[in-house]
Amino acid sequence: MPRTLSAVRLCLCGLLLGSCNRSTPQARQADNELPALTETASNQEVTLTVSADRREARVAETVRLTLEAQAPAGLAIELPDVAGGLEDFIVRNHGPMEVETVDRVRVWRQWLDIDSNVSGERSIPELTVRFADGEVTTKALTVDIKSAVEGEVDPTQFADIEGPVAIPKPRSWKAAWLAGPAALLLAALVWWMLRRRSQRQALEAAPPRPHVWAMAQLEALLAQKLIEQGKVHEFYFRLSHLVRTYIELRFGLMAPERTTEEFLNEVRGSEALRFGHKDLLSEFLTACDLVKFARHEPRGAEVDVSIDAARSFIEQTAPTFTAPRQEAAA
Repeated sequence: MPRTLSAVRLCLCGLLLGSCNRSTPQARQADNELPALTETASNQEVTLTVSADRREARVAETVRLTLEAQAPAGLAIELPDVAGGLEDFIVRNHGPMEVETVDRVRVWRQWLDIDSNVSGERSIPELTVRFADGEVTTKALTVDIKSAVEGEVDPTQFADIEGPVAIPKPRSWKAAWLAGPAALLLAALVWWMLRRRSQRQALEAAPPRPHVWAMAQLEALLAQKLIEQGKVHEFYFRLSHLVRTYIELRFGLMAPERTTEEFLNEVRGSEALRFGHKDLLSEFLTACDLVKFARHEPRGAEVDVSIDAARSFIEQTAPTFTAPRQEAAA
């Protein structure tokens, strides 16, 4: 029986390793790391580089993903939505999109901390940067996710189960009477703690609802004060991409991958949006395209109208919930 209990404890320790194994990139041992993964795509003007800081990671262990795009300072580009395309990973944290200009070359950088709860080869998909004259696309990256207990527990080394042993009888009926309720109470306490932990992990992993995410992204974009810095074209690119991504998350319409004309044709034939929302969206996207591709320079009032249109569209298309009507008492 003591050997059996030791084996059970060892199994339980192995199962708990998954929740205790998440680490930051700064805490990793350098001698255990493999070279980073990097994919680069470019043409004569635009370069896109995607890298992961490790080829292998354990379940729930953090991988740092980095995106860097370079383009001439006068060329407007549309950056990919990295977080929205990571189906095999969970985004735990991310930094803001950093933009700087060096020697007439504009550089965009962003990092994301991701992990996976499932072992095996997990994919970071192709990423695409679009601009007026074309696009560049990187190849997919593959990260090998290892089991949290791989190499640490060998089930073949467990000892065989021994024969039955005599269980001493309790000295009195009072001890037996108290042991039963105590065991039930302990089991109930363990079940409650595990259930609370599972619910908490589910809440942490659940992505925010589309309209909540979109409003937060809009406020973050406004806080960067790109208009005040004279970066009008970059602001309109990011504002348009934000609204398009929200539409895809909210209604399932593939907005980011299509031109404005293609997307509006699909919207007109869809019942997902009401007639008034379709008009509002058409005016908003047309105004954005004038700035992005026709080099229109909007004034302060025009910028405010575009911001208000984006905010109104998100607020008006957010899902509404009505509390169920209670039946009148007989």
